[in-house]
Amino acid sequence: IVLYKASQALQERYTSSTLTKYQLDQLVEEFISAIETNTLEQLGYDAEPSFLMYGVSKAALNALTQLEAYEWSNNNSLLVVSVTPGFCATDMTGHAPDARPAELGANSILYMVNAPRSEFKNGGFYADGQQIPLISAPTV
Repeated sequence: IVLYKASQALQERYTSSTLTKYQLDQLVEEFISAIETNTLEQLGYDAEPSFLMYGVSKAALNALTQLEAYEWSNNNSLLVVSVTPGFCATDMTGHAPDARPAELGANSILYMVNAPRSEFKNGGFYADGQQIPLISAPTV
């Protein structure tokens, strides 16, 4: 649910290989301002989806992961990745019937911690040990 309904131009801003931390901060500030002024659609956001704020926070986190991975790329002992536990049955999700057990979400994270570093790409976004696109539709 990470901005898959946003305009192509907006998706490209979040995933640009030339994005800076300052520009990322500006993107988030623009989003907050657009909520206050009801101008989300003018910026390329889908103004109606549920979980829009959640999706933007995850897009920003993935962008920051990419930036930090690049910044630390000369340090061979450090791997910077983003991991999603997936949609898990928790108090926050109201234990939704279509959610997976929280234990599976935790296992997704533990797999990343315990697997050999060579299995992963620095700056990657992962679910259940598999790299997934930075912008993707929900699977639930």
